[in-house]
Amino acid sequence: MNIPQRISYWNRDHPYLLQTILRTILGLVLLQKGIGFLSNSEQLKTLILQSHFQAWTTFLVSYIVFAHLLGGTFIIIGLLTRAAILLQLPVLIGATFFINPAQGAFALNFEFFLSLAVLALLIYFLVKGPGEIAMDAYLKKHLL
Repeated sequence: MNIPQRISYWNRDHPYLLQTILRTILGLVLLQKGIGFLSNSEQLKTLILQSHFQAWTTFLVSYIVFAHLLGGTFIIIGLLTRAAILLQLPVLIGATFFINPAQGAFALNFEFFLSLAVLALLIYFLVKGPGEIAMDAYLKKHLL
């Protein structure tokens, strides 16, 4: 039995665990990027100044750090997941299609592929929802 078949069988026996693990990893990546941007905001300002969004630099730096820190935390615990994802989408669309190409992203740049993977996971969880192992599901079952 090959690895994809094993993952498929395992996922069939544990249907929400793989989704929860992916959601947690996504949230941790966003939280880590937010902490990195917070501790090195000058680098983020430089990236924005090199793009098409120079007039909005101060607002964008604040928004990106806020969205990654708050959104990453909410995505990890599965609280207001879709709202947190909606906060992230403009940042990741900008990073994937405007910031990274200006940095030479199509020359196999890791940041481009990371942004693309995070954007794909955000869209997946926006459509699919946070899963059953999340605060959203708990609140829906117990409080609503």
